[in-house]
Amino acid sequence: MILVVEDEDDVREELVEMLELRRFDVCGADSVASGMEQVRAASGPLILLTDLRLREGSGLDLIRQITADPALRSKVVRLILMTGHIDLTDQVNLDIQKQDLPILFKPIDSELLLSLLAQDAVT
Repeated sequence: MILVVEDEDDVREELVEMLELRRFDVCGADSVASGMEQVRAASGPLILLTDLRLREGSGLDLIRQITADPALRSKVVRLILMTGHIDLTDQVNLDIQKQDLPILFKPIDSELLLSLLAQDAVT
């Protein structure tokens, strides 16, 4: 399953629809809290595609919470960040590099996203 965490409804719905049309099992969440609930409830492996900047936190906050909990970390086979901002701070860039996270810039290049997803083949 792919979990798309994005606080902009239109962007989230477009990504979910695009992935569903390509026969991925996908769901969406609009916040860190909602994303955490979905990760906890997941019964199988999942890929997390999360926006970097969310209204009440960040995708990095979500990733830190998941990686800090061994039970949650074992559920997530791939972590992918996305952002519409190119003005990332040095600290954010360091965090992204430290965790070896791929980052996609909005608007999302669907072919690039699909190639990242194909590496894990979670359908």
